Amino acid sequence: MKAAVVERAGEGFVLKDIEITDPVGREVLVEVRAAGLCHTDLTLATHNPGHLPLPMVLGHEIAGEVVAPGPRARAFKAGDHVVGCLVQWCGACAACDAGRTHQCRHPEATLRDPADGGPRLSCDGRPVTQGMGLGGF
Repeated sequence: MKAAVVERAGEGFVLKDIEITDPVGREVLVEVRAAGLCHTDLTLATHNPGHLPLPMVLGHEIAGEVVAPGPRARAFKAGDHVVGCLVQWCGACAACDAGRTHQCRHPEATLRDPADGGPRLSCDGRPVTQGMGLGGF
């Protein structure tokens, strides 16, 4: 697939062919139909203040269609229309039950399980970081 890759901070985006593995665990593979370019993306691309591993595919404001759900992604099926969301919430704590997902006490519930393996994206045999866990560009 094609992606806009940041190879070095300050050098912009480079359109490259990248490889992506099948989703595992609770992951879903989404065909991105639209992506917003925001200040956070530009800051990471130009300065990388968090020193995230490069190369990296940014793009966290996405909308698209589920192509393939992982085996534990039971809430999604191929063809579902979805948007990316950076508000991580468990859905089970008191704050989530009260509709205050932005105050979730267990946002780590949405993180990739280390047992599910390493990076899903690669380019020329090198791992590529999914910026902010999404990588929609």
